[in-house]
Amino acid sequence: MPLLGASANLFAMRIVVLLSACTLLAGSASAQHIELGAFLDYGRPEIVGFPANAFGVGGRVNINLHRYLQAELEAAYDVKYANFVLAASSASVVLTNSKMGILHANGGLKVQTAGGSFFLFAKGGANQYFPERTIQSVTGTPASVTTSTVSLNSFTHAVFYPGGGIGFHAGPLGIRVDVGDEIFWSSGAHHNLRVTFGPTLRF
Repeated sequence: MPLLGASANLFAMRIVVLLSACTLLAGSASAQHIELGAFLDYGRPEIVGFPANAFGVGGRVNINLHRYLQAELEAAYDVKYANFVLAASSASVVLTNSKMGILHANGGLKVQTAGGSFFLFAKGGANQYFPERTIQSVTGTPASVTTSTVSLNSFTHAVFYPGGGIGFHAGPLGIRVDVGDEIFWSSGAHHNLRVTFGPTLRF
């Protein structure tokens, strides 16, 4: 099974085009500079029945609008990894293996100190989720093992992403740490802690 389906590839291509357009726009504006960043991310997605932790990689671009204000676009992918649940009875043992990949895409504004050391941000966007589930059953004597794959559709939620962080810079090079809450609504609000950490490069 490919890591991302056709719909996910289209979703990712749109994000790449959007990031590229913003980079070109920033390069053409006078007295502007941009900041590029790569990061590792950790999240706690509130998706029932799937892993409670998520790990991924991503990138972002920041465009200076003012000394204290930047426009920011970001995309990341949290890889699928196994979450096992074992259920046993007198007649069988059932092992359920669930995985969830998440494609993040968001954009918004970042308010920062003059040196860019401390900042708050508020972004909006969408997360696309890629669930996967396999069930193995062991029954009978002698044991008989059956494996089945549950067909699950990917789905998308709009998100609101407020947060803040701190950055350290030495010339064009820097490092940044963010903490935020990716909130989506599905029968009420769902809060998803997200932490990112990685280097930045200013132009």
